[in-house]
Amino acid sequence: MAKTVYLDDEDRKLLCETKKKLDEATKLMSGLMETLEILSDPKMMQAIEEGQEDIKAGRVKELRSLLKEEAR
Repeated sequence: MAKTVYLDDEDRKLLCETKKKLDEATKLMSGLMETLEILSDPKMMQAIEEGQEDIKAGRVKELRSLLKEEAR
């Protein structure tokens, strides 16, 4: 026989808070997994390093100026 459980307002609040924390933990874990994938990809890391070198050397343009060029 199934047992009926009644939740009061405090129980509902606790469940909502728990769900919110689990959602936050899931997003954090997803971000961490993505970071690990990037860090373990030698080609991606090389591209990031080259991009950083381009920034330091001034070999970049602002998005605004690129969009203006494309509009012409």
